[in-house]
Amino acid sequence: MIYSDPIIEKYVELIKANTSAIKAFYQGEPIRLPASNLPCAIIAKRETRAGALTNAEDEHGIGMSITIVADVRKDLSTDDNIAKAVAGVSTLYDIIEGRNEDYTLKEDSILGILRSNIVLDAAKSLRTDLGSMTRVDYGTTLRDRAQDQWSIEARIEFVCSFSQVR
Repeated sequence: MIYSDPIIEKYVELIKANTSAIKAFYQGEPIRLPASNLPCAIIAKRETRAGALTNAEDEHGIGMSITIVADVRKDLSTDDNIAKAVAGVSTLYDIIEGRNEDYTLKEDSILGILRSNIVLDAAKSLRTDLGSMTRVDYGTTLRDRAQDQWSIEARIEFVCSFSQVR
């Protein structure tokens, strides 16, 4: 049986409930992705820190990442147009941190979803930690995750936390 992390599942549920832009979700880093599943979200843990909160409780802080992989083929063109020179980037920007004219995050962008839905499970105190900086990295460029496929990626790094009785 393949382990399905319940914290990652909460973030999958959150994203699914707030956007239809993502076709597939993966836990951990897959090597190959079918083009039919793009754009997809890869949700993974980077690190976990646990320490005493009270005499009977621990506080857990988990560094998480959400990588969005988008297919650039639909954006490629032979047009002599400056906008087409950065094929796929505008699609990726919109999914990750699309903004309205007044610079506010779109409600269905991944960053907007994370920043607007802080509590994932009130009963178990699972929440996105807004006290730590959320980071978006667009440095991951074109990759070949499948044959005859061009994809572009960005990663959001954030911290979630919860407390539990020891």
